[in-house]
Amino acid sequence: MEKGQTQRKPSVDGISIVPTTSKNFIRSWLEIMHPFHHLAPREMDFAAAMLEKRYEIAQNVSDQILIDKLLFEEESKESIREKVGITRAHMQTILRKMRENGVLNGKRFNIQYVPEWEKGKPFRMVFVFKNQDET
Repeated sequence: MEKGQTQRKPSVDGISIVPTTSKNFIRSWLEIMHPFHHLAPREMDFAAAMLEKRYEIAQNVSDQILIDKLLFEEESKESIREKVGITRAHMQTILRKMRENGVLNGKRFNIQYVPEWEKGKPFRMVFVFKNQDET
């Protein structure tokens, strides 16, 4: 281990702390969720930028349907595309993949992939492992 690095160890009760910042929280969260959405790294970059834009819109709009409607307007998609630095064709390919993988339902985010998170506050995520072994 290099000088200045800290080692992350899960505690006995199964809790792990994931160091992050407000700037990279969404991308880190998508990485943890990878086994569920199976997006490639570049696709996660785009999904993270979309979620960041969604949070920006949600600062002024409370209706979830309207938030997604505004997110999918051409102006919003274009600003996200430019931020990530991809072509329009690549954006369409990523949006299709996000739909195929259940991240998007048409022009709405699957709420499972929208963390209920407030900047600057800790985010807790729980995984429940349901044992399905025969008894």
